[in-house]
Amino acid sequence: MLTRRELLGTAIAGSAAFVAGASAAQAFTEQPMPPAVAAEYMAGCSGAGVAGHDQLMQSARALLKGEIAKGVKLATAEEIVTCPICGCRMVVTASN
Repeated sequence: MLTRRELLGTAIAGSAAFVAGASAAQAFTEQPMPPAVAAEYMAGCSGAGVAGHDQLMQSARALLKGEIAKGVKLATAEEIVTCPICGCRMVVTASN
């Protein structure tokens, strides 16, 4: 059984070790996408046989118009749609 003094000492030592090690652990970095890789991602969205952004926008627009017709959303409502392939974010309204 641990005494209160041993438990507090262990907690303080563990916290100090965590704080000391936390600043050194920086394994992930964010880098810009190389142009060749970006071109491949865009080809995946607009290539032959792929529905692409146009199909995604049309289905989102149809869903939004249905919600507006039911009265769930206002006529000026906007939806932000993210492409599952390339990550492009598009704003869809009932009129665009």
